[in-house]
Amino acid sequence: MKHRIALAGVFAAVLVTGACSGSSGSSGSSGSSAAPTTTTTTAASADPVKWAGTFCEGITPTIEGVVELLKTMLGGGGTDPAAQKQALLDYATKSGQSLADAGKKLDDLGAPSPEAQALHDELVKFFTDSGKSLNTASEELAKLDPNDPEFATKLEQLGGDEADPTKLQEQIKKLQEDPKLGAALKEAPECVAMGEKLKGLGG
Repeated sequence: MKHRIALAGVFAAVLVTGACSGSSGSSGSSGSSAAPTTTTTTAASADPVKWAGTFCEGITPTIEGVVELLKTMLGGGGTDPAAQKQALLDYATKSGQSLADAGKKLDDLGAPSPEAQALHDELVKFFTDSGKSLNTASEELAKLDPNDPEFATKLEQLGGDEADPTKLQEQIKKLQEDPKLGAALKEAPECVAMGEKLKGLGG
């Protein structure tokens, strides 16, 4: 569990920082909102900036948790099972809750456009499933004994595919590639704040 989180978290943080504070190649402000006919949804589209802000608000604690986890591991915690357990427990608990909450908020908001409905549905599922998986991993982790000779083996078995942060990288990349949502990521205050915070943590 810990190796996947650490490695994927670094790439996710780089992606998010670039997405939120990089120079916008094509500004989404000129996009004309001619809503095409759709039979998939009758609900009004959510504001893209509000939607992006909710997304960033949901993943910020996860990426912050990864950074803190890396600090623990690189600061000597990597050889201390008790420190590993506590760091991972903090990460899983905080991330599980924030992702689950974000999944519900995004679901309530609805898709930012008919074209983004499939991506929206995918992200709601990702947040909901990841939150659930991390909350379960947190409960299982709390039961592990750091003094158990099998601790490292049991630790690596925790968390299913949904808790794999490489999935977070994939979702961020899809948002960056969507013209409207890519621009909204750079505009949403929550995303800008997250990008600045991550720069500070990394520097």
